[in-house]
Amino acid sequence: MSNQSGIIADQSLLDLLSNPDSNEIFAVTAQISKDATAVQINAKYNSIGQILNDLADEPLYIFIRGTLEDPEQYHFISYVPDNSPVRSKMLYAATKNTLVRQIGTSSIGRQSLLTDTSELVALVEERNAQEVSVLTESEKADIEITQQQQRLKSCEYYPNGRKLVSQTDGVPKSLAFQVKTGDGSIAELMKSYNVISFRIDLTSELIQVAAKDNIDSPRKLEISEDGPSYVIYRNGSLYYFIYCCPSGSKVKDRMVYASNRAGFIKHLKDEDHIELARIIEIGDPQELELSSLSSSNLEELAAEDAQSKAAPDIKFSKPKGPTRKRRT
Repeated sequence: MSNQSGIIADQSLLDLLSNPDSNEIFAVTAQISKDATAVQINAKYNSIGQILNDLADEPLYIFIRGTLEDPEQYHFISYVPDNSPVRSKMLYAATKNTLVRQIGTSSIGRQSLLTDTSELVALVEERNAQEVSVLTESEKADIEITQQQQRLKSCEYYPNGRKLVSQTDGVPKSLAFQVKTGDGSIAELMKSYNVISFRIDLTSELIQVAAKDNIDSPRKLEISEDGPSYVIYRNGSLYYFIYCCPSGSKVKDRMVYASNRAGFIKHLKDEDHIELARIIEIGDPQELELSSLSSSNLEELAAEDAQSKAAPDIKFSKPKGPTRKRRT
């Protein structure tokens, strides 16, 4: 199957995302029509918890209003369960980038690929942590009860009873572990290298440097396919954060990386003073759209966003993804 499926969004979906008809609409779900010709509105929600209750085995696109970085943008989620039919997985993967272009990349603040409801649990807690300061005591109590119930559900993945980082504190915006670089701070390392990959050691619960490199083009970016990873790429004066969670990754790994992603991003901003131009989340390495890493300064980034917003229906050939590191 080609990188473009030929499936485009219904105008009603684009209109709703551009001008939500109610401030109470917190999120919108969309799905590919049965005849595989269009992406249509599936449902509207006023809380992310409602989405969690409705998720089934069918793939969906989820648009959540407001991100941690910009309340005016959407968090775009491709929800494709592992047990979905292969054809559905291919259709949703091939349609995703066209859909983003139609909406406009300037309207999409974050992108995620979720394959299990447990990964959405981490997102629920992330949103709760952001909004808890404006909640009433009753609402805070309700959220605490919900989080406890969600953690109980995830205990089945940890039969030995040992708490991992993702199960402590329940606040993914703060790190419950140390970041170990070995050679100074991350900011200092980024002066010598423009690509650094990080992995989580589940035994010591440390985020550690897994690889360092200097490349002169996004095309030379290599991302490991043998498990989840966080990658920071510097192109000129701009920093890009890539969260990669390859297909076939263990459920435990997915939960740990997903629930600690926001905390690590906050660490980069607060401790290393690294401002991220884009936060990108992908499944397999070849899903990375290299054009999303092409801007090397703020002027180029603004021009790219403006061009995407002005001509959302134009289709581009997606560059081939980065080289994958094979298991040896």
